[in-house]
Amino acid sequence: MNNPLFRPKSDENIEEILRGEVSRITYRNDANGYVVLQVAVPDQRERITVVGNATKINEGSPVIIRGIFRNHPKFGKQLVASSITETPPETVDGLIKYLGSGTIKGIGESTAKRIVREFGSETMEVILRTPERVANLKGVGPSKAKLLTEAFAGQSEMREIYRFLLEHNITQNLATKIFERYGSRSIETLSKDPYILARLGGIRGVGFKTADEIAKSLGFEFSSLARLRAGIYHALEKSLDDGHCFLTVELLFERARALLSLHDEDDLLPHLQTLLEESAVVRDNDKIYLPPLFRAEVAVSEFVALRCNRNDTPFLDPSLVADALKAGEESLGITYSEEQRSAVLDATHYPLVLITGGPGCGKTTVIKALSLVFKYAGKRLALAAPTGRAAQRMSQVCGLPASTIHRLLKFDPRGGGFTHGVNDPLPIDGIIVDEASMIDLSLAKDLFSAIPRNAPLILVGDKDQLPSVGPGKVFGDLLSLKELRTVSLSRLFRRAEESSINSIAFQVNSGIVPTIPEPDGITKTDAYFIPKSDAEEAGSLIEKLVAEQIPKKFGIDSKDIVVLTPSNRGPLGIQSLNARLQARLNPKADEEQEIELNGTILRLGDRVCQRVNNYQIDHHGVYNGDMGEIYSIDRATRSLQVELWDGRIIKYDSAALGQLSLAYAVTVHRSQGSEIPCVVLALHESHYSLLERQLIYTGITRAKKVLIVVGSKRALSIASKRTTTSRRCTYLRDRVRQALTTPSPIPPESFE
Repeated sequence: MNNPLFRPKSDENIEEILRGEVSRITYRNDANGYVVLQVAVPDQRERITVVGNATKINEGSPVIIRGIFRNHPKFGKQLVASSITETPPETVDGLIKYLGSGTIKGIGESTAKRIVREFGSETMEVILRTPERVANLKGVGPSKAKLLTEAFAGQSEMREIYRFLLEHNITQNLATKIFERYGSRSIETLSKDPYILARLGGIRGVGFKTADEIAKSLGFEFSSLARLRAGIYHALEKSLDDGHCFLTVELLFERARALLSLHDEDDLLPHLQTLLEESAVVRDNDKIYLPPLFRAEVAVSEFVALRCNRNDTPFLDPSLVADALKAGEESLGITYSEEQRSAVLDATHYPLVLITGGPGCGKTTVIKALSLVFKYAGKRLALAAPTGRAAQRMSQVCGLPASTIHRLLKFDPRGGGFTHGVNDPLPIDGIIVDEASMIDLSLAKDLFSAIPRNAPLILVGDKDQLPSVGPGKVFGDLLSLKELRTVSLSRLFRRAEESSINSIAFQVNSGIVPTIPEPDGITKTDAYFIPKSDAEEAGSLIEKLVAEQIPKKFGIDSKDIVVLTPSNRGPLGIQSLNARLQARLNPKADEEQEIELNGTILRLGDRVCQRVNNYQIDHHGVYNGDMGEIYSIDRATRSLQVELWDGRIIKYDSAALGQLSLAYAVTVHRSQGSEIPCVVLALHESHYSLLERQLIYTGITRAKKVLIVVGSKRALSIASKRTTTSRRCTYLRDRVRQALTTPSPIPPESFE
């Protein structure tokens, strides 16, 4: 190929961008837009066969095509297009073909020739700007001229914008997002500041690197002011991925210089000052925040400060509480421990109670008891959790409806926020939230704002699990406040001999390298360690364990086995493990029942996981971490349906496919809130930077029946002894203490 606009330095499976002209439309499916084209490319003797999806493509149309060359077993070499974008014709012959293709009613080849011969290379401009000149031509007239103008008026601007974007190496998918976001101002906006794409409120999924490449293509200098400001902003925004709510000025500049490839002596303070003047960031002493997180931290601290003191008058009648506790003990056949009784009684006197404990310490029993107490009192109790599976488990054990926090608050797609909030509180008399360690700062702000002032909030969680994926460590910060009522459940109700998993979890939590038996054909337990020092060998073993050995030995279906790993990449990362497990558990059977997505095959029957919150895709929304199975596939429209864990059938169009990933293996972070029959946990030195106590503790405690740890003893030792997760930049604890003594500078409406 001599005419690629851009070709990376590799020779296979590499996307190319070509410019050519459609010489023939071999096949067109008007129902779904699928086309087979013959495209003439300058300097090429033979036409290229292009297959893909395109609407309103005409013979003679100049096109920009982005795709990968494949060898079809029957039809030979083809360019499989990810995008086919029509651009205005530039030659006289092209214009004749373009206008005379028959797609515009009443305009045939003879009329097209007449128009083009009259106006030549200016034909398109004349049609759009002075249609009366076209109408005056013999055989054309006002009606045909009007049809021509209407047909091209709405498309010309969009085509020009797409041509501009694609020729600056912007993908079709991103070009579409840019056009949808900025419309007719797309070229103007990007030419002025392409880094706006990577800023909050820009284009989701666009990072600094992509914006920087676009800026370079547009001629922006390495040291341009727009680039330096964008680098500072993106360094701050990127810190959210590490759980930080803010960065100190020093740390922010350190990260920004690394991102921008600058020297230590380069002064970034003037550019930070500009961002402050633009209200793009907020400064609180030496702490730099994104504005929404600053407001959230202040609002949460105000809420908590108002709920630190014990109420003199209990929320519930003490006699009813006593009756409910007695009834609960009788129905469950148990006697509540003093810790559990204390937790229940505290929840009737304190507007905010924290309950924490490890696996087997009776947290679920306390939730059951509280549910019964509220039921006896005739009060409305809401049960909620950050994930769907955790909410489902609450509902099952309590016999009451439970929902995700997002569903409880009712997302409003029109307003982009939640229906319930400070101006429309939840219609409840109390609320219990399980798996509270998963609540990030933004979600805490949204939830707390919707709780009525006289309704107690009970947060239940395990302080030793990983903190939230999002910024903050709300549950951990609140637990560190002596001013708040906290109940720590320490008595282990599930005995070690009944569950080695619990014993292992407690050893890890104590910083002790756990003793996990290796399979010897004699020892019978619910947890094993299989040493493998070579990562490739470990990956191969995990494949065999899931596909053969665990189902055979324990009678657990492979669908109830989830592989957990700390990382995304590497031989023991989710990408490699998912490819292995998919090939073994769901091998290719029918090409029509699979879709390729960025190098990953999504196949009918595959286990998949939602990667982001999507409130619009379904009435109840689909949330980060929700799992399901691919129910149907439509290759023609590049869409599929997923049957979620809760039985809902969700349709994903081509634009939403990127929100899914294979889920035979998932990261430990994404498994939070899940209760999995069998966990295979991969631990290896290749995970070195990720190995730490809270991570493997969280992975171990996901296992309900069986735990198999595969990897190296050194990795297990490192992870058991190292703790780093708590090192997040948050100021919530100190801000609560400040709020207890001084008024907040932010008014109460900051909850909105």
